[in-house]
Amino acid sequence: MFERVVVALDTDSDRSERVVEAAEALARVGGEVLVAHIQEVERPAVIAATPRPGALPPPIPADGSREAHEVVDRAVERLKRAGIGAEGIVRPGAGSTARDLLQIAGGFEATVIVVGDSGSRVTDLLLGGVAHKIVRDATCSVLLVR
Repeated sequence: MFERVVVALDTDSDRSERVVEAAEALARVGGEVLVAHIQEVERPAVIAATPRPGALPPPIPADGSREAHEVVDRAVERLKRAGIGAEGIVRPGAGSTARDLLQIAGGFEATVIVVGDSGSRVTDLLLGGVAHKIVRDATCSVLLVR
């Protein structure tokens, strides 16, 4: 049933471990896994020469690129050792981590997205957390790992 699994990881090692463990259990039946991490980006607040009014300045990848790649690589290696076809992607965000992950899932034709819950209820209520947005907007099944 869940033959194409997208695993959404952040750099929290405990949460990422639980998410990969859940994805491994889902994909053992012969599924393929795409491990994805969206890097937070910084955009300068003021740029003197913006190409057009309202245009976003180019993103500047936040520090942590190496850490993001290491998290994704460890997850991919773990899944491969378990006999699961897996690949990884680290991509700079375009403004909305949830939207970026949903685009990746759509391109991969995911049948399920596995995402960790950060557990920050106040932030989720005020801003709408990434996991909440994925659960709300995904067109495929979502496994929320706590």
